[in-house]
Amino acid sequence: MIGIITLYYKNYNIGGLLQAYALQKVLSNLNIESEQVRVWHYKREYITFKNKVSRKICHIIKNPIKEAKVTINNSNLKKRRKLIQDELLVRENLMEQFMDKIPHSNEVYDIYNISESLRLYNGYIVGSDQIWNDDYISQDYMKINMLSFVPNAILKMSYAASIGKHNNFKEWFINDLDYLKKFDAISVREKTANAFLKNRKIESTVTLDPTLLLEKDEWNKFVNKEKLECKSPYVFTYFLGKDKENRIIAEKTAKRNNLSIVNFAHAINYFRDEDKDYGDYKIVEYSPDDFINYIANAKIIITDSFHAAVFSIIFNKEFWVVPRLDDSGISSMNSRLSDLLEIYGMQERYIKTREDVENKNMYKKINYDDVNKHLNEQRKDSIEFIVNSIHKQKN
Repeated sequence: MIGIITLYYKNYNIGGLLQAYALQKVLSNLNIESEQVRVWHYKREYITFKNKVSRKICHIIKNPIKEAKVTINNSNLKKRRKLIQDELLVRENLMEQFMDKIPHSNEVYDIYNISESLRLYNGYIVGSDQIWNDDYISQDYMKINMLSFVPNAILKMSYAASIGKHNNFKEWFINDLDYLKKFDAISVREKTANAFLKNRKIESTVTLDPTLLLEKDEWNKFVNKEKLECKSPYVFTYFLGKDKENRIIAEKTAKRNNLSIVNFAHAINYFRDEDKDYGDYKIVEYSPDDFINYIANAKIIITDSFHAAVFSIIFNKEFWVVPRLDDSGISSMNSRLSDLLEIYGMQERYIKTREDVENKNMYKKINYDDVNKHLNEQRKDSIEFIVNSIHKQKN
């Protein structure tokens, strides 16, 4: 039995859940028994009111401007979540129903009991997703994701793990990279992560995101046109960023092609002003199943999401990628989207301004013959990495 450690438990993120589902399914297709190890990566320790006040005072003294911004931001997030509280509860329930489709451990693990899992598994795979991003993961849980608790006699490998950034690493993270030197095999999702590890004398292989390992036939089981709220041809949009320009680009594209807009609104799990009056169909209550279904049936997809672009490729859809801006107006997560387009020769699918909609030939079809051929070759190589890594260790 292989234990998979990724951002799965209590992770209400469509891409995160779909990659978790895909890797377990691939292993099952290879007759390798596996399950998700339920690790509560974001579990908060109990802090007394006295300690909260003490910490707050320390943070104010250390950096009053930063702490004021954090306080205001947290307050705004609470208000924005409350605006769509009922819809988010439905969404989370749908996400949990999808989680239950993925084989997983009965026990929920944290930094205090993770060693108890050793009695259940012959080996561990960490990944995919941003399990090595020190902005999201604390040092204690990063040690779990780097399998520091696993003896060398047991299989330790990563599959398509992501570091998620290129700089501003914490000192402890750089030091803890030594744990990776004891892995039997390492694969990462981005070539930037491969180069980063190579500079630290850690060898790795670049492999496909798990969702790309499954062919379209595997994903078709989630496709059901009868469940669509929109019955007319449509543009599907899924924006994690706040940039209003991207919504305007989608509106111009829809108008030019005489299509409706179906928008999966407030994708960041709180209320977005930019989504308030945008789209002919504003869907807030949705699951990973719905995500696949709407992409599979769309005429055009416009997105700033990596996994929305991935499923557009899987279903051979016409799609366009737009830049993602975070709440501070800074570009976010754009490098892995650029990498994805470059790999398949789709750089022209990146739209940056509304003028691009007029300048580009929106009726030009993607040559999916070449894309699919390249994807099949990568799929074969990535699955061979999994098989060889596991069986080499067994031998």
